[in-house]
Amino acid sequence: MVNATVMNIYFAPLQGYTDATFRRLHNELWGGITAYYTPFVRIEKGAFRRKDLADIAPVVNTGVPVVPQMLPRDADELCRLTELFMENGYDCADINMACPFPPVALHGRGAGLLPHPDVVVRILDATRRYAGFSFSVKMRLGWKDADDCMRLAPLLNDYPLHHVTLHPRIGKVQYKGTSSLEAFRAFGEVCRLPLIYNGDIVSIEGINRICELFPRLVGIMIGRGLLATPQLSAVYATGDTCLFTVPIVSRLQLFHEALCDRLQATSQGETQLMSRLHALWQYFLTDAPRRERKALMKTHDIASYRRAAAILFDTWREACSHVDG
Repeated sequence: MVNATVMNIYFAPLQGYTDATFRRLHNELWGGITAYYTPFVRIEKGAFRRKDLADIAPVVNTGVPVVPQMLPRDADELCRLTELFMENGYDCADINMACPFPPVALHGRGAGLLPHPDVVVRILDATRRYAGFSFSVKMRLGWKDADDCMRLAPLLNDYPLHHVTLHPRIGKVQYKGTSSLEAFRAFGEVCRLPLIYNGDIVSIEGINRICELFPRLVGIMIGRGLLATPQLSAVYATGDTCLFTVPIVSRLQLFHEALCDRLQATSQGETQLMSRLHALWQYFLTDAPRRERKALMKTHDIASYRRAAAILFDTWREACSHVDG
């Protein structure tokens, strides 16, 4: 049964996690996502990164609703990135003013743009050169000062942005503490553009609460919550809470095995593969048995990793059957 009052759910971009392989598998096995945002594409040493070009290539994104995200430092970079996206067949892009990681922000990108409204205006002015191409912005409250967003809101209102996604934390704290709902509310009272909420959504109850608190939202963006519980979007879209019960462990195992297979096929050697797999589990399936998670993280080759993963899912399935029984 489809939820008739469903809010648009967007999958947040997460560097190192939500690449084309992950997006395609999630869309095939779970769905319930209005659009998947790509990890940011940026210019490094004057050129596009090869891994970014591979991730936005049409051949690996066919059939998946994708919005490419860019990480410009200035108007020139916005233009170069926009033209790259257009060459690849996209008609929209998201401008990242939210990335909180110091190597990005301290070089004037991501959340590092927020204290500099003059630079933001020049970047947004450049969007006017591309008629028929839609832009949106993802941002934080600020880099160090939560009032940065309040100073930017009147400026954002002057541009025909498709929407603004706000994660109500300052960049400096990264993901520490909790999102400020009051700060989001204050920003929403000043910003006239369509709004998407992002931050700390991990459950159906959390989605419903945000919808009730902010009825003018056009969507909710979820990142870490969907890594921890990949079926969350499907449960919300369909209302099928059976996706949270025991048989789901087998489906999650299928998802993991397919993801593992594709990562193995696209990795350059076992060292890179193991690094990618271990990194995945920082947020992935956080309800899985803790002892088995630790054992999996200690593996050093793909054969031992797959054995540890099989034990983890068997243990999880057994534990769930006892609870439900």
